[in-house]
Amino acid sequence: MYNPYAQPEQNAGSLDPNGVYPTPFVSSKQPFLSQSRQQQQQQHQQQQQQQHGVGRAGTGTPTQLNFNNIMNDSTAQMGLHFGQTAFNASQQYMQQNLKLLVSDENIKYYFKVSNSYVLQKLLLILVPYRNKTWIRQFRSTTDAQGNAVEIYATPRDDINAPDLYIPSMALVTYILLWAVFSGFHGDFHPQLLGYALTRTLAFYLMDVLLLKLSFYTLAINSKNSKIWDLVSYSGYKFVTTLLLMIFKNTVNSYLIVIVFFLVLVFSLGFFLMRSLRYVVLPGGLESGTVSAASKRLRTQFLFIYSFVLQAVMVWLMA
Repeated sequence: MYNPYAQPEQNAGSLDPNGVYPTPFVSSKQPFLSQSRQQQQQQHQQQQQQQHGVGRAGTGTPTQLNFNNIMNDSTAQMGLHFGQTAFNASQQYMQQNLKLLVSDENIKYYFKVSNSYVLQKLLLILVPYRNKTWIRQFRSTTDAQGNAVEIYATPRDDINAPDLYIPSMALVTYILLWAVFSGFHGDFHPQLLGYALTRTLAFYLMDVLLLKLSFYTLAINSKNSKIWDLVSYSGYKFVTTLLLMIFKNTVNSYLIVIVFFLVLVFSLGFFLMRSLRYVVLPGGLESGTVSAASKRLRTQFLFIYSFVLQAVMVWLMA
C-alpha cells in the first residue's frame, strides 16, 4: 500500500491514492557520474596507447620523430654518405694489402719442403761451418704474359732458401716440451700452455718487428727483404732454444750447460749472419749504391743481431 511518508524505494510497485503507480525516483547525479567515468576511461586508454607507442597513423613517440628529422636532414645524409665511402675505401685498401702479404702463392712457397731438405737444414743450423756457398739459387719460369723470368728456387731445391715449416714445427714442439718439463717439476697447470704460447709469440713478434725496423732505419730496401723471409730466419732460433731447453733439464752441471749454450748460440749466429748477408749487403748492381760507411754500419748491425740479440732471446726463452 502506498505510504506517502516512506522512502521512494519502499513505495516502488504500490498504488497512490489516485490509483496510479508512482514514478520511480532517479537521481540527477547518475548521468553526470557515468559520463565523467567514461571520459576518465577514455583519457586513461589514450595515455596507455601513447606510452606503448600505439596510435593512429601519422603519430609516433618523440624518439621516432627526432630520428625521422635527423634522417631527413641533408647534412646528416651527407655525413652518412661520406662515412660509408670512407669505410668502403679503407676496406678495399686492407683487402688489397692483405692479399699481397698473405697470398696463397707466397705461403705455399715456404712450405715446399722435403724430408732431405729438413734434415740438411737442421744440420746447417747446428753445424753451419761446412757449407761452401750461401748464395740462393734461381730457376727460370714464365709469368702471366708468357715472358721468361727468374725467381728463387723453392726450399726443396735449394738448401739456402728460407722456409716456414721448420720454425713452425720447432715452435709447437718447444711449447709442448715446456709443458712436459713443467709437469716433471710439478709446476704444470692448464693455463701454462696459453702462457707459454703468448710469451713465445711475443718474443717472436718483437724479434721480427725489430729486424724490420732496423732495415728501415738503415735504408735497406733490397728486394730480398720480404717479410716472410724475415719471419723464417727469425724462427730458426726455436731449434736452438729447443735443444738448449732439453739439455738444461737433463744435465745437472751448470758449467756444461753454459758451454753447450755458447756453442749453440755461436752456430746460430754464424748461420744467421751468412744467411742474412745477401739481404743486408746485397751484391751486383745494388752494391754500388751503398757507401763504405753504410756497409760498415750494416755489418755491425748484422753482427749484433745475429750473435748478441739472439743469444739473449735464446737464454730467456730456454
